Amino acid sequence: MKDLFNIFLKNETVEVEELADYQVLLLDSYDPKPAMMAVSALTVYQLEHDYERGRFQMLLWAMSKRCSLSVRLRAIIGLLMICSYKDVRDEWALEQMADLLSYENEMAFDAWCAILKACKPETFDPNYAIMRPMYNSEPFNNSPEMYFQEFERGVVENIGDYEWRLAEIFFDTMNVCDSDKYVLMMLLRQYLPVIVEQLKEQDIDLDALDDINLNFQQMMMISNGKDHLKPRKYELNPMENYVQQMYRFINASRHTSARLDKDKDALRKTMIDKMVVVGAEQNAEINAI
Repeated sequence: MKDLFNIFLKNETVEVEELADYQVLLLDSYDPKPAMMAVSALTVYQLEHDYERGRFQMLLWAMSKRCSLSVRLRAIIGLLMICSYKDVRDEWALEQMADLLSYENEMAFDAWCAILKACKPETFDPNYAIMRPMYNSEPFNNSPEMYFQEFERGVVENIGDYEWRLAEIFFDTMNVCDSDKYVLMMLLRQYLPVIVEQLKEQDIDLDALDDINLNFQQMMMISNGKDHLKPRKYELNPMENYVQQMYRFINASRHTSARLDKDKDALRKTMIDKMVVVGAEQNAEINAI
């Protein structure tokens, strides 16, 4: 099957064969990753260019209950980002979104909160300034898909079980998104074996790392020499994780001309905000962001 991520990301038109392949991918519950990547590419393309009804419809297909939750999560975020950043006023699109929101309002509201939080990195993304230049490296420079992959072992490193467990604890402590994990792992992989050896010399049982109050300052020194990485106070939920990956791609990569230059207040003045934020309770939660 064709590489739909790069096709949808770069090509001006979607061929009939590619459309058919996409529909097949959407229904693959065994391996949803190709469909997830295709949805990300459809989103980025419209953020780079103008809203396009055909690609918008393709994202709506990805909201089918027959699609996996991970695909639907990316699709709702894509639809909301396009509607808000492009301030979509197409009556057809708004009618489609109204119908979708009639049974997916909770998911849409969670996604909208994640998008608005991403507008305020100074509050919700404490490591943005440090992480951004770190993306100017391989494989991110040549592989745009790296920004959207779920974090998995063995993609950018080849380390032992103890080193991997130590990295997992570090990431759990820092609460970073999946693409940040890849960037940090490319740096950490050279330090992890040394740290593990130090733990062994101190007779620390590596099988009980969860119960040990480790000092991660060594690992947190990965910075510009002056600032340290800061642990995020709360764990990223799946919506926030993916939205941060999307913002990393747009703000830190060389692969896109898209710019998300609207602030929270501007997004709140769009039609989609009025459709998603319903009632005093939701409005108060949004205002607190």
